[in-house]
Amino acid sequence: MTKQKRNKRGRESDEILLDIIEKYPGLSQYELGKKLKWKAGHVDGSIRRLLKANKIFVRVLIRNGRRVNLVYPKDQKPLNIIEVPTELLARANPVWNESAFVYALDSSTIGVSGCEVPEWKEISCFLEKIPIQEAEGKMVFQIPESFWRFYNLERKHRVVSLNGNNLLITVSGDIIEEKKYPS
Repeated sequence: MTKQKRNKRGRESDEILLDIIEKYPGLSQYELGKKLKWKAGHVDGSIRRLLKANKIFVRVLIRNGRRVNLVYPKDQKPLNIIEVPTELLARANPVWNESAFVYALDSSTIGVSGCEVPEWKEISCFLEKIPIQEAEGKMVFQIPESFWRFYNLERKHRVVSLNGNNLLITVSGDIIEEKKYPS
């Protein structure tokens, strides 16, 4: 295969991978490979080219005692902003309108609801009512500063999941470094 064809295929792979990274920021190289049905070397080569082109960055964290490289687009949104597609939340009733309730449920879980949840209120360390906005088909809100500090979110990985019509933010894994990929 000529160098020109390899370069073209590499650019095509890079575009496909960058699109997935932008849609699903924070996936590991392994998870990206599974999602695309690519071999590890294919993902690795594309990540190296994208890093060199300064289109992505990699965060290293410890998850279950193992180092994991998580891949993010270079233009990653601020970490304290949460966006959820509105079609995933029931908006016909007044549950998700102008404000949300954020609960510190335990040392690794934050609960977010469009209305007060008495069970969560009873067990939470603290709670806060926050404004929410709708933009481009997404519900957007900012994690309150008190939660940011309590959970040390600047140094932790988080996963947002939907539970019924509520959100659960699971905080885990210490981010130990942001690194350049070896050449």
